Amino acid sequence: MSETDHGALDALARVHQHFIQTPGPNETCAAWRSYCRDHGCEWVTTWDTQPYRETETNDLALSEHDRFDDIPQEALDRALLQIVDTEGPVHLVILTRRLLEAAGFSRAGSRIQARIHERRAALGAQGLIRLKGEFSGRDEQFAVPCLRDWSNLPDALRQLDHVPDTELKLSLVRTVAEAGTLDRDTAMNDALHRMGFIRLTDNARERLQAPLERALQEGLLVQGKEGLEPGRKAFERPRPTP
Repeated sequence: MSETDHGALDALARVHQHFIQTPGPNETCAAWRSYCRDHGCEWVTTWDTQPYRETETNDLALSEHDRFDDIPQEALDRALLQIVDTEGPVHLVILTRRLLEAAGFSRAGSRIQARIHERRAALGAQGLIRLKGEFSGRDEQFAVPCLRDWSNLPDALRQLDHVPDTELKLSLVRTVAEAGTLDRDTAMNDALHRMGFIRLTDNARERLQAPLERALQEGLLVQGKEGLEPGRKAFERPRPTP
């Protein structure tokens, strides 16, 4: 292939990447989750960013019970699913906090924790949610991560351990893709900053290692001569079913 052909292909790739990185209404995270709910997807890089959307706990209808054990199972399951639909993949700490607030309790004793674990496991066994470590979400929420700004959450909830690996991986991929090439520490620092976390500490660097390695293994990022670069898979879109 001639140098001219290579240049034309590179130009087309840049145009394609520009359109993907400037999402229209059908390219938002919400739109892709809707698509993948029906068609199934392994991964979609999304390019819009939204504030972290918190569950309105008053809407969960769990109050007016003297004991957490008195909450009907159907009501508790419905509340848990509503939290997942709003915040998923959601960490168990945040999920527990929402349920406690909705029910009017200040702390989760062993009995409350056991019941939440039991209902979470039951919903997972029924295939209504997917459990991945301490995270609960719908299948499409794991396949299509949304990049969220966590800066307005209380400090107790705004913890890197509460961010799912898929969202951390997405932030790394987008950060590198938008820059073109970055060294690892800069990529990690900038990826954290865009999510509302202040700086790259030693603990944060360790937390980001696994999502970064996954991005490299999956071809979303590649190691270039001068640093990390976006891989072609970062820009791939699922093909619509004929």
